[in-house]
Amino acid sequence: MIQETSHDAVEVLHKRFYLFKDKNFLSLMFGTWFSTIGDGAYFIILGWYVLNITGSEVALGTTLTAASIPRIIFMLVGGALADRIDRKRILMMSLFIRAVLLILFAFLIVGVHRKPELWLIDWIAVSFGIIDAFFYPASSSIVPSAVPTQVFEKANSLIQTVQQLSTVLGPLLAAGLLLFLDYQMMFVGISMIYLLSTTLLSFLKLRRYVDHVSSLENQIIESPSSMWSEIREGTLFVWSSRILATLMLISLMINLLFMGPINIGIPILIKSFGWSGGTYGLYESGFGLGAVLGGLLVVMMKGFRGKFIWLAGLGAFMGSAMAGIGFVYAPWGGILLMILMGIAIAIVNIPLINYIQTIVPANKLGRTMSVLTLMSMGLVPVSYTVSSFIIEAKWINVRELLLGSGILITLLFCSLYLIRDFRNMEEHPVWKNKYLQNDVESS
Repeated sequence: MIQETSHDAVEVLHKRFYLFKDKNFLSLMFGTWFSTIGDGAYFIILGWYVLNITGSEVALGTTLTAASIPRIIFMLVGGALADRIDRKRILMMSLFIRAVLLILFAFLIVGVHRKPELWLIDWIAVSFGIIDAFFYPASSSIVPSAVPTQVFEKANSLIQTVQQLSTVLGPLLAAGLLLFLDYQMMFVGISMIYLLSTTLLSFLKLRRYVDHVSSLENQIIESPSSMWSEIREGTLFVWSSRILATLMLISLMINLLFMGPINIGIPILIKSFGWSGGTYGLYESGFGLGAVLGGLLVVMMKGFRGKFIWLAGLGAFMGSAMAGIGFVYAPWGGILLMILMGIAIAIVNIPLINYIQTIVPANKLGRTMSVLTLMSMGLVPVSYTVSSFIIEAKWINVRELLLGSGILITLLFCSLYLIRDFRNMEEHPVWKNKYLQNDVESS
C-alpha cells in the first residue's frame, strides 16, 4: 500500500513537472519569451524617440498608426500561412528579418545625425509591422503542435504567463536603455534579442503537425485552392459561431477605447508631468508585472473554468482603473494602477484564448486566430489617430481622454452580462467534454 502510494506520488510529480523537462517546450517558451521582451522594449523606445525628436502628439499617433495598419492587413495572410506551412519557419524568419531592420535603422540614425525625417521612421515602422504580422498567428497556434495533447492547456497557460513576464522585462529594458540616451545602441540591442530568440526557436521540433504540414505543402502544389479562399473560410467560421462573433465585436470596441488612449495618452501624460522616459518604462513594467500576477492567478485557479462569468466584472474593474490614472500625480500611484490593469487584462485574456483554442478545430486554428485578431484590432489605427488628433487639437486633455475611455470600457464589459451567449459560453459541448476529460485525468 505504501509502495503504491509512493508510486502515485511520483506519477503526480512527473505529470506536474513534465513540461520543465521537455526541451521542445522549453525551446518554444524561451524563444517566444525573448521575442516578447524585444517587442516591449521596441515599442516603448520607438514611441518615446518620436515624441522627443518631434514634440508632436500627432507625429506619435502617425507612427503608431503606420506600425499597426500593415500588421492588421497582413495578419490574415499570416494566419493562412500558419495553416499551410511550417509555423516554426514563419517564427524564425519573422524574428530574423526584424533584427536586420533594426540594425539598418540604427545605421540610418547615425547617417542623418540622429534626427531622421518622420517618413523614414514611419517606413521602418511599416516594414516592422508587416513582418511582425506573420509572427502572431503562427505563435498563437503553434502550441498544440509542440506539446502532447494532455499537457496542452498547462503549456499554453505557462507560455502566456512567461510572455506576460517579458512584458515586465521589456519595459524595464527600455527604461534602462533610455537612461543612456543612445538610440542607435538601443535599437541594436533589441535586434540582438531577436537574434537570440531566433536561435532558441531553431531547436524546436513540431510534433503532431509534421506530417500534416507536409501533406498541406503537397496540396499547395497539386491543388489550385487559394489562400484567400482559406481566409474567407476562416472569416465565415468565426461568424458562424455566435460566441466567437460576440467576443470579436466586444474586443473590437474595447481595443478602440483602450489602445489609443493608453499608448498615446500615457507617454504624453508622463511628459506633461515632466517625468523621464525611465518613468514611462516603469509604468509599462507595472502593467507587465500585473499581467504576470494575473497569469499566475489563472494557473492557480485552473484557467477559471466554471468561473467565466467573473471575467466581465474584472474587465469592468480594469476600465475603472484606467479612468482614474490621469488624476494620480505621483509615479508610484500611476504604476500601482497599471499593475491592477495588467492583472485584470491577463485574467480576462488567458482563459478566453484557451477557450478559443479548445473549441476551434486544429486545421482552422491559425486562420481563426488571425481573423479574430484582425477584427478585434481593426479599429486600433483609428484609435491611435483619433486619440492623438483630439489631444493635439486640444478638444480635450489627456486626463479627460483616459477618464472617458475608461468609463466606456467599464460599461461595455458590464453589458456582457446582458448577452446570453456570454453567460452560457462554458456550455459549449467541446469545452464541456475537455473539462470532463481533464477532471478524469487529474483524478
